[in-house]
Amino acid sequence: MTPTMPVTTLSTVVFISPDEADAPLAVDIDAMASAEVRWNGILIGRNGVPGVDRASEAPGLYTVSIPVPPRLVRAGDNRVTIILSAHHLWFPVGQPIHRLMIGQPRDADAYTLRHYLPTLTTLVVPACALLLLGALLFLGRIGRMVLPAMTILALIVVQGLIEVSKIAVPYTYPWHLARLTALTGLTAGVGLLLVILTCRAFLPSRSRAMSSGAAVAMAVACLILPGLDRQALAVFVVALLAAAAGAAPATMRRDRRAAALFIAAVSLAVWAYRAGPDFLDTVYYVTAAGAAIALSLAAVLRPAEASDSPVPASEPTVTLRDGARHHIILPSKITFLKADDDYCTIYLTDGREIMVTMTLKTALALLPSDFIRIHRSHAINVRHLSGTRPGPGGRVAKLSGGTTLPVGRTYAADLRAFTIG
Repeated sequence: MTPTMPVTTLSTVVFISPDEADAPLAVDIDAMASAEVRWNGILIGRNGVPGVDRASEAPGLYTVSIPVPPRLVRAGDNRVTIILSAHHLWFPVGQPIHRLMIGQPRDADAYTLRHYLPTLTTLVVPACALLLLGALLFLGRIGRMVLPAMTILALIVVQGLIEVSKIAVPYTYPWHLARLTALTGLTAGVGLLLVILTCRAFLPSRSRAMSSGAAVAMAVACLILPGLDRQALAVFVVALLAAAAGAAPATMRRDRRAAALFIAAVSLAVWAYRAGPDFLDTVYYVTAAGAAIALSLAAVLRPAEASDSPVPASEPTVTLRDGARHHIILPSKITFLKADDDYCTIYLTDGREIMVTMTLKTALALLPSDFIRIHRSHAINVRHLSGTRPGPGGRVAKLSGGTTLPVGRTYAADLRAFTIG
């Protein structure tokens, strides 16, 4: 059945043995369609109202169990006819019919609860982790470096709640399609954030390229594969493989954390592929939450890498605060700083970014005279200044590595005096 067909009629003969003729029977339907069921030519129930067009059809529930009246069941052959229509599908679906079964009556609510109870249970992990990180951030014990991980955890919790909401909300099939589309989109969002976190921890210079490549691969997988469940699974597998690729260079340099992530990501990708869509019901939530926390710890605790440029042995370090943590950094390793309200992001020569719980003004007060403010949002280490040139809104400063930053009019004279001096 496809959404372009006005009405689809399915018909089959069910043989009932004499000793089973008195047993209760029901027709169970899981489908993105409205349905009408006839038993031996007699209407026994509807799920919504099938119609020849959108105006005449009333959308039915995705899951329904229609009991067969005992008086209609006869020993021998019984003709079952199911009429379906799906004019309210707003997105093309390759297989609107998921399940048709004739057998003992099923408690649809109990079946749904049993199916989603494991998912509801596993949501405890990301929910508790999110609450803990939120409390620590509020108390100032940790800095904003954990915000990407908290975003992932929040998306996972929302995704899980949408998943298990079927327990309480009887979805009509158009809303069920919207629910599956949202779940696939959230899986893609979680996957991309995991890739970005991986690159921040182990391959910061390739973060944008890796995340863009992963996004393209996810889009291609969704175009090729049928079924939203399979698409969501493929999206997560792509994210795991992209995370493994992001950790691979550091693994080659014998970084133990990168090696552990590489092995875990590849193993989970294989497991998810072999398990199929069932992987998404339980393992996905714990896996994604654990990966978010582990990657945040790896990014925060990752030791500084040596720069290619020589560092004077007598150069003093500077200590910058990030909540309860402190970063001890050589000033020569800092390329520039960027203000972010009451916080400040430090950009290092090795490509890493460190967010500290200090204003730009406070951070500059701790740094040597090589650092000057060139904009209300930026300050640079002049040792990494390659030059200045005209830009769209004035002059811009070009730093080693190709980064360009705007020069504010208020600070242009200070920068010019510094370069001339």
